[in-house]
Formats: sequence, structure tokens, C-alpha cells
Amino acid sequence: MRLLALAVVLCASSVQGAAAQAGDRWLIVPVATSADSWVEPTTSRLYDELAARGVGVWSPGSAAKRFEAAGSAAAPMMTDADILQWLERSNAVLENLVQGNPAGAHRHLRETELLSLATVVALNRDSDLAQKVLDTCLLGVRALLDIQSSVQAEALARECRQLAVTGEPTPHMHPPPVVEMLARLDAERAERTAVLQIRSEPSECAVRINGSVLGETPLEVPHLLPGRYVVQVECDADRRGRAHYADVAAENTEVFVDARFDATIVTRPTLALRYADAMEADQYRNDDVADLATVVPAAGIVLMSTPDTATIELELLRGPTHDKAAFARIKGSPTGPTRGDLALVARTLIDGKCVDMTTLPPIALPCGTEPLSSGDGWPATRMPRGKFISGLTLVAVGSAGLLAGYALIGPRALASEDWVRALDAGQPAASFQQKWVNMGIGLVVTSSVGAAALVTAMPLALRKEVKTPWWAWLSGGLGVGLAAFSVAYGVTAESEPGTSCTSFVADPTDAQTCVRRSERITAAVLAGATAAPLLTIPLVYLFRPADSKLAPEVEVSRSGAYVGIRGEF
Repeated sequence: MRLLALAVVLCASSVQGAAAQAGDRWLIVPVATSADSWVEPTTSRLYDELAARGVGVWSPGSAAKRFEAAGSAAAPMMTDADILQWLERSNAVLENLVQGNPAGAHRHLRETELLSLATVVALNRDSDLAQKVLDTCLLGVRALLDIQSSVQAEALARECRQLAVTGEPTPHMHPPPVVEMLARLDAERAERTAVLQIRSEPSECAVRINGSVLGETPLEVPHLLPGRYVVQVECDADRRGRAHYADVAAENTEVFVDARFDATIVTRPTLALRYADAMEADQYRNDDVADLATVVPAAGIVLMSTPDTATIELELLRGPTHDKAAFARIKGSPTGPTRGDLALVARTLIDGKCVDMTTLPPIALPCGTEPLSSGDGWPATRMPRGKFISGLTLVAVGSAGLLAGYALIGPRALASEDWVRALDAGQPAASFQQKWVNMGIGLVVTSSVGAAALVTAMPLALRKEVKTPWWAWLSGGLGVGLAAFSVAYGVTAESEPGTSCTSFVADPTDAQTCVRRSERITAAVLAGATAAPLLTIPLVYLFRPADSKLAPEVEVSRSGAYVGIRGEF
């Protein structure tokens, strides 16, 4: 008795240890959208690099098997060739019985795995093949009865009814003992009170049990014999539902299927999340990672994604809320990154750092909710202290210059009125004209200097960002609009009068023409000066050397050459 108790304790300890070991591993989860040829090689290479450094990691194959066993599996499939081969083997069972060889029929039935659950689920989708499945299974029952193995025959008949939840045997094909045995099992099944309850999100989706359609969600299926059943929920008629395994016993059994998550999860050839586009990935990724972690326990989840075809991002999530613990960005390709880059990624993730390695030299990025800091406490998201202070100084000078230009609009308008009024009154007006000209020169100079200072300040003052922020794109849009207005408004200004506006003008009509022309040109200059720094902001993020999203590309061959820009906008 003591030995038995000790054995039980040892078994329990080993199970707990295995569960703890599984929970201590990292899980690599690719997040794919369209092209996913990089997924399998990148997952395999990263697994090797992490394992070589002593990190416990779910291998791609074991992670997929774990999810298929405890979550859902890919829908069983059979090709036309597979179906033809199955039909030939099924006919071979019947031929053995006709030739008086029931033992051979039974042996052929088992050795060829004609009644494997995956095969039956795929065949039962077709009503004619489903009938063939039930008849073939009952041929096995007949073979066992012929060799006087009634206990095994009843067990197989029970299995037949589980595999073919609905349907009746083909009339006159089976002897009375076989038909009677199946009828007794159906009577026993009718007395069972346990129910298989199936719900889904969304509802009103077709439900298949072992491949046969039984209704729509929400659905209650009573009178099932105890055993394992495959549940498939299909909201899209063109997409086969993933296989959810339900172990039906004496009590009610519930199965809930999230159709969207089922359409997202991939387990072959490796465990992954696949979305229609980047927007869908951003919307559902966090929830899907949480659902995934409930099936495949992991101490850390490494998400791999491709923001563009030339870049792969790897993010380590840890803790119950899956917070970002490390991040790496490397160059990618259709077949995945180089092994050397993945070796650097493995070290970065293990050390809990966040680094962009697509640039030379690599730069630190914000990690988690707190910005990374340099050794002196200066945020790494800022330019070096000296450059940043210089940038702020230029921002102050530029803003003052641009504001001074706008501030001169009002006084210059008053000067123009004094000039025209003096000419109308026949009084000396040279001093008023000179004041008006000087203010115009001051307005252009101050606004131009201010714009130049702001343009120079932007690369120094703007903080580093992982991606171009939305407000930078808004700034660029406003800049484009102001630049277009500047050009259109300036070129439509009326021409100078016969006498130059900067020379002595004695005619009031000419003076008024000069004033109107100058007002339009001044507005165009101010709009252009304002547009320049606004346009600079998104360009800084796109072309900044330390975090460049764009890069010039030159290719020369015998057939020609081209120059372009590639990268992430």
C-alpha cells in the first residue's frame, strides 16, 4: 500500500513538474498578413538561437501539437486520390467477407486505419461517403460476429455509431444480427440525458459533429454515446471549421467557438496568427495572444511581425498582462533574416533591451512604458544634450522671426494708407513710401530667417520615434496646403505699374496698385515661410539617419539603371 501511495505521489510530482516546465518556456508566435514565406525559416532559426543560449523554448512542432491537442486542430482534409484509395480499401473489406475470410476483413479494416477519426470527419462531409463510412464500419462488426467475437463486435458497433452520429445502414446489406446490435445501441443512446452544448460567436453558424451537419449555433445535441467527438463550427460556407475535440461523458459538455479566432490561428506547418491586413492585426492581436497563452502556457511570448517586406520586428511579452519586456527590429527578406541577425536578436531579447538593428550603428528604442535613458540620465529618445539645446534655441529664434514677420503686416498696412493719403492730398509722400518699402523688406527678411531657423531646428529638437507619428503627417499635410496656396496666390498678383514700386511714385493710382500687389506677394511669402518647417517635420522622421524609414537605392545593369527610394512610409 505504501508503494502504491509513493507511486501516486511520484506521478503527481512528475505531472506538476512537466506543467511547470511547459510554463517556463518561451513561445515564438509569428504574426503574418499576406506573404508568409519568412515564417517557418525564421521561427526555426530563432528557436535554435534561443535554445543555444539556454532559454527554454517551445519548438515549432511541439507548440503546434500542444495547441491542436488542447485547443483546436486544422480541419481534416482528403484529396481525391486519398478518397479513391479509401474506397478501394473499403471494397477490399467486403471482398474478404464475400470470399469467406472474416478474419482477413477485420485485419484489413484495422491495419489500413479505415476508421481513423480524422479520415471519417473528412469523409462525412459528403452524404454518400458518410453512408459508405457507416456501412464499412458495420462490415467490420459482421466480420467480428463471424469469428465469434461478440464483445469486440459490440465495441466496434458502438464506435460505428460515434463515427456516424446520424444515418442508417444500407438496407439488405447487413445481416440481422448487425442491424439488431446497432438498434440496441440507438435505444441505449435515446435514454442518455447528457447534452453536448455548442455556442459560437457569431451565432447561427453551421455545426458539424464528426463531419455531419446537425444544425446551427446555439445547438444542443442530446443522446450521444460517451466518447470523443470532433466539433466544427462554420460561419463561412467556403471555409472548413477547425476541429474542436469534445469528450462527452455522463454530464453535459460545452464547446464555445470564436469563429474569428479560429480563422486567425494557424497550426500547420507552425503555430502562427494570420490576419487579413495590418489593421486587423493591430485590432485583435493582444486578445488573440491572451487566448493563445491559455492553451500553450509560456513564460514569455515572442511575437514576430513584418511592418514591411524589408523589416521584421520581434517583441517579447511577459507577465500575466503580456507587457513588452524587449524589442528588436532587423532587416528581413522573403526567406527570413540572416542567422547572424537572429543571434543578435536572441541576445537582445534575453537581455531585455529594445534596439533597432536596421541602422548603423544600432540605436536604442523606447521599451515598455518608460523611455530608455543614457548613462547620464538623458532620454535616449532625444538627440544628444548639446544638439537638443541648440535645436530648442533655433526653435525660439525661428518662431520669433516668423512671428515678427506676421507682426509687421498691420504697421505696413497703416504705412501704405499714409502714403496713398499723402499723394491724394498733393503733399510730399516720399518718406511714407520709404517707410512702407522698409517694412516690406523687414517682413520678408524676418519671416525667411525664422523659417530657415525652424527648418534647421527640426532634426535637432524633434524626439526619436519608432514610427512616424500621426501628428507629423498632419503637419506635412498642412505644409503642402500652405505651399500650394503660396504659389497660387503669389503668381496671380497683378503686375507692377509703369514706375517701379521701389522708385519714386507720384501717381496715387500707381501707389494703390503697388500696395495691392505687395499685399498678395507678402501673404504668399508668409505662407511659404510657414509651410517650410511644417513640411520638414515628417521628412525628419522619414530620412533621419539614426532611425531611417527610407533609403536611396541605385541599381545599374547592362539593360539599364534606376534610382529610387525604398522603405516604410
